[in-house]
Amino acid sequence: MLKSMRWLGVALVLGGGLVACAEKKDDAKPAAPASTVSSPVSGAVEGTAALNLPAGPLAKVNGTEVSKSEFEQKYVKMTKAFTARKKDIPENLAKRYKESILKQLIEKELLKQEIAKQGLQIDPAELDREFDEYKKMFRTDENFDRYLKSSEVTIEQIKENIRHNIGVNKLLEKGGTLAVGEEESKAYYQENIKRYEVQEQLHAAHILVKLDPKADKKAEAEALKKANEFYKEVTKKGADFAAVAQKSSDGPTASRGGDLNWFPRNRMPPEFDAVAFKMKPGEISKPVKSPFGYHIIKAIEHKEGKVRPFEEVKESIEKLLKNKKQRTAKQALLKDLRTKSQIETFMPEAEAAANSIGAEEEKQMLPGGSAIPPGALPFQGGALNPAAGTLPKLQLPATGAPAPASAP
Repeated sequence: MLKSMRWLGVALVLGGGLVACAEKKDDAKPAAPASTVSSPVSGAVEGTAALNLPAGPLAKVNGTEVSKSEFEQKYVKMTKAFTARKKDIPENLAKRYKESILKQLIEKELLKQEIAKQGLQIDPAELDREFDEYKKMFRTDENFDRYLKSSEVTIEQIKENIRHNIGVNKLLEKGGTLAVGEEESKAYYQENIKRYEVQEQLHAAHILVKLDPKADKKAEAEALKKANEFYKEVTKKGADFAAVAQKSSDGPTASRGGDLNWFPRNRMPPEFDAVAFKMKPGEISKPVKSPFGYHIIKAIEHKEGKVRPFEEVKESIEKLLKNKKQRTAKQALLKDLRTKSQIETFMPEAEAAANSIGAEEEKQMLPGGSAIPPGALPFQGGALNPAAGTLPKLQLPATGAPAPASAP
């Protein structure tokens, strides 16, 4: 599977001759009107009317009700990928969503009560600093504004979640040290050294003369003759390789002067790699035959493979280990709080939520079968983590799907 995916990418870069598959038309059926939908979790029903929530509270923690409106907001966001496409949410998946959200809200209330009980105060200056750090992850104000609009969250909601996170971290720090020592980081580095290996890479450009793998000898001879002519042209004194590639290459990289960007060994066909990785920067190869045709390759820059030194990755390892300690400490704290608290739930289909407080959250399954770990989505788990060090994915307003990455 991995091999086939690799060759798919190579074909797009070197050959560019793939045919897109037609989509199935089964999904083109008109959605049933809201009044005729019998499923309580149908994506055709807008809002939260299809949730079948109890008239009273969803759950109580030591007599305090969890927020029904927050439950509804989370459910709408979590199921947006279905509702945007007028799809029915599978009943078992809807049940898991409800259990997960109720568990998040119960845990949040348990922690909120403990923060208040211990009299932990959040310094406004600290909150402002953490908010500024969180906002920096979006890189520009435009990205941040786009996130606010597409995710339907407010700055106050973000600050409230950051405030909660700071309080939780203070609780955990009171319970024991979360510091990560250098010896601990070094041990992790040595045990996971393969994670810090950087592959040998080459930055190259090419001119492609396409040739069908089933071509006869005459067509092959014509393609080779053409490739040799291009080779002579680009090896003349003062020749501009990029200009010739832009004018003559059959590959999809022609528009950018044949530039293939950086690639590691085994990304390109073996015949291509065997020549390219022996070349020195500035060298141009004679025509090289691959399953895509003939290539004239120009080596631009070469990076040797190496292992990133400990000092270079020390900070990221410390963050990783600290986050792990925080998760473990948080689960232990929640288990302890559950045993000391009275938790009542009034949603029969989500009864399991209260019994799983303090346990690791199972992965959330999204439409299409992709698994998203807890905390990877904005507000999943009831708190944002501005210290996580990763850029939150921007959501497209139409579907809630992550914005596509720009092509190199």
